[in-house]
Amino acid sequence: MQTFKLRVDFPVYCAGFSPAGDILIGGGGGSVKTGIKNKFELYKLNITEKTPFEKITELELKRNEDAPSCLAFHPEENVIACSINSPKEKIELGENKNCRTFEYSNNKIKSIKEIQTITSKNEYDFQRVTNFSSNGKFIAIGGTDSKLTVLKYPSFEAVFPPLNFNKQEVYDADFNPACDQVVAISTKILRILSIKNGECIHSLESPIFQKVIQCQFRACRFGKGKSEGFLFTVVNLISKTKSFIVKWDAVTLERILTKVVSKKPITSFAISDDGNLLALGCSDQSLKICDANTLRILLTVPNLHEFPATSVNFNHDSTLVVSGSVDYSVSLIKLPEKFNNGVIGKSSLFVIILTTLITILAYVYKLYLDEQN
Repeated sequence: MQTFKLRVDFPVYCAGFSPAGDILIGGGGGSVKTGIKNKFELYKLNITEKTPFEKITELELKRNEDAPSCLAFHPEENVIACSINSPKEKIELGENKNCRTFEYSNNKIKSIKEIQTITSKNEYDFQRVTNFSSNGKFIAIGGTDSKLTVLKYPSFEAVFPPLNFNKQEVYDADFNPACDQVVAISTKILRILSIKNGECIHSLESPIFQKVIQCQFRACRFGKGKSEGFLFTVVNLISKTKSFIVKWDAVTLERILTKVVSKKPITSFAISDDGNLLALGCSDQSLKICDANTLRILLTVPNLHEFPATSVNFNHDSTLVVSGSVDYSVSLIKLPEKFNNGVIGKSSLFVIILTTLITILAYVYKLYLDEQN
């Protein structure tokens, strides 16, 4: 395992990998006059170097707008969707264009479209979650205004009317691999909805631990790749003394496995594209990697940031993890090829397969020579 650190001049609220493997980070001082700029920065990576981050472009946002707080990459186009609140004056008029899309390249990051999904006139309401479906045809948007909105892309038409979560902030949302369902959570409610008409397929409320201890949902992800068919939820105890992951059957919502993974609340969560690994940012400033099959902790990186991670994501071949924090830093972790419990990385697996094939071919060739003699 290797860890690399990047220091920037603004608090980092979102960070992720583009389909090409570049890292985009966003953040800033917000709409108040702190003197800290709100911006995006795009970096190329070269892991062979001591300093693997090479900044290739950046975009400073308008001074009176908010900092980006979450972002999602389109799976095929060089486009991101993110949250940036409009100026306070616009919000008070009910004109908050909170959802933005940008196009990025090696030369620049440019704004494409501004969409309103938050109708609240409260300047403190903001878009907490943004996610594209894996086919790139839908965007899920949830916020502190208690609404989940699913839009078509690129038309940005609503797929069904916004769903209200009973005055609770929407903390997370995700699409299943078939792109026909979306799951969303508030602290007390989990709902799985049909993309076709917004019909509620499954619903859970008021999570508890060991039948009596009150908990809160914090994150949710459908399984994919080797974990397709499952749903993962992060649940924090209200007492903040334990956090755990629950693995569900995504069809029946039958609970398959529950595992305590931290003594502190979990603040950020991601699943690798191959479906093998889960990444957890914790409030004790550590980052954990878990096996998606057993929920066993494979790796713990302590004191990764000075404050809890605001964002954590895998790259697309599941070999790197990026995390950001309000401590003005981005951390990049190169995952080990083999974890202690025997889970093998892709490069090591390739070497094993190649070595096995060479051994078999050598044996066959030896048999051939023996027959000739």
